[in-house]
Amino acid sequence: MMLRTRKAFSASAAALVLALLAFAPVARAASINYGNFGPIAPGLTFTAVTESSGTDVVPLYGPPVPFVTGLDFDPKSFVASGAGGSADITDGQMNFGVSGQVSGNNIVAIGGISLNEGGDYTVVGTGTAATQVVGGAILAVKVTEIDGVAVAPISLSPTNASVTYNLVANAGVVKPWSLGVFVDVEAQLTTLGVPFVVGATKAEVVINNQLVAISEAASVSFIAKKDFVIGVVPELGTLPEPGTLGMAGLALCGIGAVSRRKRS
Repeated sequence: MMLRTRKAFSASAAALVLALLAFAPVARAASINYGNFGPIAPGLTFTAVTESSGTDVVPLYGPPVPFVTGLDFDPKSFVASGAGGSADITDGQMNFGVSGQVSGNNIVAIGGISLNEGGDYTVVGTGTAATQVVGGAILAVKVTEIDGVAVAPISLSPTNASVTYNLVANAGVVKPWSLGVFVDVEAQLTTLGVPFVVGATKAEVVINNQLVAISEAASVSFIAKKDFVIGVVPELGTLPEPGTLGMAGLALCGIGAVSRRKRS
């Protein structure tokens, strides 16, 4: 969304705006719920896939296309642009749930969740490194079910990534950019000491996205998101039968009794 009502501002002011807003969440101005997708192979379902924005009219991402273990978006209007000293900040958020299939003792768990996105940018004209474009993403995951059993929400550590291109170091027209983030669900649960057999079977996901374009009096900046792919690393496993656990316990007791008789 172009900030057309602002006057041209200095590079220091632009840097301050960037520092304050690069990853700051904003209130939602509008949203679109695309519904549920799945189950898709090998047994994943995405629920209440919703995009929103506090700066621009939606859609920014557009409806997703499901593929094996993920969702593929084809953004058409997720852009930020500045010219003649103006700046532009476009903020988007994607919310959805993801669940792994639980069929008897057979489970599809969520081993990890990734985001890969990219597009093109342009920075041209006369000016300094203050003419720049920035793209960034934060991926946050909250686990709500483990091995098919609901648990109190477990918030995992979010991951983030960003790219920055400026007029001095990266000038050019229609140049590519990309970034990726990944939350290792299984590893974080292990680090937190959360017990599981196969892994997380339900999670809530929030992705915050921003594109920023800052220009100077004689320069132009533009950045567009054209690819946005959410992926899930599935973990397939089987829960042991309750009777098997009991027999294993009896076997251990028997081994202990034999050992004691030998010592006596």
